[in-house]
Amino acid sequence: MSDKHGASDKSKQTVPLQVGQAAVEAAYADANRTAEPFLAVEQYGEEYAVTYDLLPADEQLTPAATAQLQDRLTAELEAIVADTEEGPAELSKTVSDSLGNVSAFRREQTARQVAAVIADVVLKETNWR
Repeated sequence: MSDKHGASDKSKQTVPLQVGQAAVEAAYADANRTAEPFLAVEQYGEEYAVTYDLLPADEQLTPAATAQLQDRLTAELEAIVADTEEGPAELSKTVSDSLGNVSAFRREQTARQVAAVIADVVLKETNWR
């Protein structure tokens, strides 16, 4: 999907689920081969994580987009921890201009919810410098 300037908006695509380390490594290798950003919901045993990496695309988020992502993730994670079904949870969040990870979720649905927040910022090329 391209906007009126010809830029692709990958943020509306479904974030893939990668089950196990081998699947994550294969998906990351594909991202490197195609010079595309890496974004995935990752399943390790009974826990889920969400990881993004713009390095395969040789891109970085703008400072404003990085701050926006940080704020949106903080709000999303606070809501998750307050949810009696999901929380209290031990959640870890790392956000930078090119790489980030949020873990560990007990439910795939919750990880996908967080992945959608990340995708909305990270995969928009207008947020890259």
